[in-house]
Amino acid sequence: MSLTLNNLTEFHNAVVSGIKEKIPELGTVAAYSPIYEQSLNTPAVLIELTEMEPAETISGGRTAVTLSMAAHVFLAASDNLEDLQLGIRNLAVYVLQAVHRNHWGLTGAVGSPKLVEAVPGGFKPDCDGYESWIVTWEQVIYLGKEHQPLAWQPKEINLNFNYHIDRYDHC
Repeated sequence: MSLTLNNLTEFHNAVVSGIKEKIPELGTVAAYSPIYEQSLNTPAVLIELTEMEPAETISGGRTAVTLSMAAHVFLAASDNLEDLQLGIRNLAVYVLQAVHRNHWGLTGAVGSPKLVEAVPGGFKPDCDGYESWIVTWEQVIYLGKEHQPLAWQPKEINLNFNYHIDRYDHC
């Protein structure tokens, strides 16, 4: 129940841990990287940050950011499921349930997920050897420490500046 989130890495790690905890049967839960080839143990979920933008700051001085997230959900055709299409849809629902209302153990630094939905991925088992769905959501995070009031109260003082400017009068 942390009120402080210092960076995106902490949020990402919390999402990965949260999905692993909710769905322990997953073979892989990791970051999605479209640049590098990844070998996956299926069933698999790859987490991606797809977009971010400033959010309304209501957070005691912390930086508010809206994150658009995607969880790419994969099942291999070789998983020998009786119905691969039904299996991938069921797995997408489990991921959707894991995301719904989840603060990833960072309550106070992470808002509730919004616009949670699941859609088919762009892969076909006949060609690619696996099937996928994508679970997407938006979530506001609050980076940095919350402003804390000063432990002492300021007192009134009087400052008096009395400059002698003779050295500039040499014209």
